[in-house]
Formats: sequence, C-alpha cells, structure tokens
Amino acid sequence: MTQKTTQAWAIKNFGNALLFNKKKVNRLVKISTRLAEAKGTSLARLFDNWYDTKATYNLLKQPVMTPDSIQNPHRKITFKNIENWSGDVLAIEDSSEFEWNHKEPIEGLGPIGSGRDCDQGFILHSTLAIGVTNKGKLEVLGLPFQQYYVRPPLRETRKRRASSTDLIETDLWRNIVKNKALPAASKVIRVCDRAADIYEIFTETKDYGCRHIIRLKHDRIVLPEGSQIKSLMTNHESMGQTQIEKRIKERTKSQIIKLNMNWKTVCIRAPARPGFDIGELPDLKETVVHVWGGSEGGEKIEWFLYTDLEINSVEDAIKIVQYYALRWTIEIYHKILKTGLKAENLQLETAHAIFAAISIMSIVGLRILDLRERLRMKPEAPATESGLDELELKVLGKYLKRDLKTVKCVALAIGRLGGHQNRKSDGMPGVLSLWWGMSRFLGIMEGFHLATN
Repeated sequence: MTQKTTQAWAIKNFGNALLFNKKKVNRLVKISTRLAEAKGTSLARLFDNWYDTKATYNLLKQPVMTPDSIQNPHRKITFKNIENWSGDVLAIEDSSEFEWNHKEPIEGLGPIGSGRDCDQGFILHSTLAIGVTNKGKLEVLGLPFQQYYVRPPLRETRKRRASSTDLIETDLWRNIVKNKALPAASKVIRVCDRAADIYEIFTETKDYGCRHIIRLKHDRIVLPEGSQIKSLMTNHESMGQTQIEKRIKERTKSQIIKLNMNWKTVCIRAPARPGFDIGELPDLKETVVHVWGGSEGGEKIEWFLYTDLEINSVEDAIKIVQYYALRWTIEIYHKILKTGLKAENLQLETAHAIFAAISIMSIVGLRILDLRERLRMKPEAPATESGLDELELKVLGKYLKRDLKTVKCVALAIGRLGGHQNRKSDGMPGVLSLWWGMSRFLGIMEGFHLATN
C-alpha cells in the first residue's frame, strides 16, 4: 500500500495504454497513482501544483482517451487472470445510471432517470470477474469489459424484439460475447439480473462456451405442460435450505437471510422474433431454481433463477444460490465509483472527458474492492497478509496504540481512521470506511517518511 507499490500497480494496469504517445501514458500513470492513493476528492485536488492539474484536464480531452484505449492493458491482464484461475469464475454484470442533473448541459450526455429536461447522464454497464476457490473464498480478477451508453436525445418508440432487428438498450448484455471479452470456457459463469432475461443471451452465451445464472423477468411458458414457470415452481415443496449474508447499509452488521429452494429442469418455449413465430426457434433447456425466504428483521427474498449448470444435489443448488447472491458485489463496486471516488461530482465539459475519467476510476475502484474482500475473507490470518508491510503495521499500531496481530485487527484500525466506531453493533468496517481510512493512513505514512528522511 506504499506509494512505491501503488505506482507499480498503476504502471502495470495503465503503462501500456493505447495512447500512442509516451508522455500521455506517463501522465495517465501519474493520474491513476494519485487516484489510487485517494488524494483529494476531485481532479482539481489530485495535485499540489497548477501545472499537473491543467495537464490532467488537457489529457482527458484528447480524442485518443477512450475507455477502450485506457482500459486495454487491464483487460488483457484480466483475461489472463481468468484463464489461469483453477476454479469457477463469475462474470457479474450490471448497469448503473450516472447522473449530472440540474447542471449546465454537458456535450454528449443524454436523458436519464425520469427524462426531465434538467436530467442528463449515461448508463455504465460493467462486467466484474470474481474467482471462486473450492473453499468458497473470493478473489477480484479484474474488469474484463465495460460499456458507456448514452440514450438518444429524443425518447424513441419502444421497440419489441419480436418485430424489430434494431439495436436497443438491453443489447448491452449481448456485447460481452460479441466482443469476445471473456475466455470461451465452461468455468466462466455469467451472473446477471432480470434485465438479461433475453432469449439471445441464453443461446449466444451457450454457443460461445460460457455458462450462466440469470434471474427471471419474463414468466415464460414451459413445454409440454403449457404452464408458466412461476406457477409451476411455486406448486413444488422445498427441496433444501441455505442462507445468505447481506449488509443492508454502511456500518451495520450483516443480516442472515434463511432461504428455501427447489429446482426443476424444464423446456422453455422460444419467443417470437422477426421472421419467426412463437415456438419456431429452438426451445431452451434450462434448470430453474426457485428461492424464497427472509430474515427475522423482515427482509424478504424470492428469486427464480435460470441456469445451464447441472444440479444433481442440494449442494449443487446451494452453489447456484450463493453465486447469484454474489451479484451484490457489483452494486458495491458501482457505489465505490459514485460515493468513494465521487464520479458524479466530476466537473468536465464533455461526455468524452467524463468517460475518460471514469474509465480510470473504474480500475482504481477494483483496488478498493479487492482491499475489502481481502480483509473480509481472511479476518484471522496474520496481520502481514493484510497488504501492509512491516513498517506500515508498526506505524499504524503506534498511531492508534493497538497491537495488530490479525487481518481483522488491521481492518478495524484502518476503518477507525475512516470513521468506523469499532463498536460490536457496527460490524466490520464497510468499503467506504476502509477507503477513507486508507487515504488518511497514506497521509500519515507520507508524513512519517518526510520526518525520518
């Protein structure tokens, strides 16, 4: 976590960006290093002098600074990480609206939210690769693909897939396969919410070679019975139980939600498409997992999940449920961009510059997410496995007057610097407390080095 290791991380992830100019690449590395050190809460506060600040804004305006060119080195690293991972890899996908409402019009942004004249922004669609070990531990492998979608200025008439071949907003879910952004391997499992319940997503993902877990949106017809999926599954009794952990809000303990499950392999009727009536395209063979239950605090859950993974036991079904529950990871990731890195506070004049800045922040955000997972998954491991070196642990312990023996102790110490009260009722520090705490700790270390050198 030292400045030296942060710079090495920035060189690895941005040093070969496709900017075709060494000075621009060096500037990109410098910006990403400062962002990763959580220096300031805006681009204007990243640097201590006007020259570097002006150079940052000038770089973001350059036509070559597109998300694809900026993230290219990181995406290649992620692709290799996925290929080299021995267990399952979850490609967790989701979209999030980024808004600059009630601001002066920004060139290149489009309608967002309710579509009021004062509302503007874009859709960020991210794919997050998470490696899962046989023991259920997680590792952030990277961001293999990310899309920036701007709605047209005038709201178009809603197009139906049954009668039009035109591209529509939900085709964002199809682009990761079209762009071959994931290895075509059965260990790669796309985990998607209801918006991905599209016939083409199922067929194209299978043809490509990946697997999927997708939450039901359309209550499709099951053959040969002719009944709908929800009524078919709710008529079956529970075949097993499991539980998931969910943190409702920052600085609260996680809730344990107890769930019942049943499952059934079904044949689903194909929908109509241009040139094909209902049922004329190949039917879909899917296993539907029905999940329902709640917590003592009143949190209720009911999911219907499609998957092409085999389920031969309760343990297999539990794995599907646990994998889908990890979809909340990408919601945390988007929260990091908005609340931790303040992406929606960017004061830039064009969508192009905003996309360039957020494409950098998106890789930095993974570093924060990885810190959270490392501290969460190995709480009782020695403190030396927290990512801090021996000197940093000594300084942190002295500053807070604590004996830091485990990763949990380090997490609580960093969280305390970020505002976490360390009370039992608070649970472990959240991702934002860790981020703000790490920012403050890096400042402490910088002061220590200046005083001792």
